[in-house]
Amino acid sequence: MSEAKPYYIKLENQEEYLYVLVGGEELSAEIAQNYWNEIAEKCAETGTLKILIEKDFKESVEPPEMLQMANYLGKILPNSKIAFLDRYKNEYINELGKVLARNQGVMMRIFENVEEAEKWLIGG
Repeated sequence: MSEAKPYYIKLENQEEYLYVLVGGEELSAEIAQNYWNEIAEKCAETGTLKILIEKDFKESVEPPEMLQMANYLGKILPNSKIAFLDRYKNEYINELGKVLARNQGVMMRIFENVEEAEKWLIGG
């Protein structure tokens, strides 16, 4: 019997991008690595590098873990374009993540709503 994942994830292939809703109680670098693997696999399957991700974790990570996460993201999804929303609005750590991801060749922007995120993702 397999152990339940410490997060839930919903992956929906939209016409021009992959929509992801991922969440749980507490985020860690290990959990992020696992869900980014699922996202990268779906991107390879669908042939897209545009991702709209809505994060729904109650507890976020600390800066050292965010650095790990950004480095990993740059390795598995280089040259991707990611529109990012956080339902819990962890602004400081999300801004750090955005800067770190961009340093790894990932185009990332943070949004407050899906409509604006989608407009940026598709429009540019």
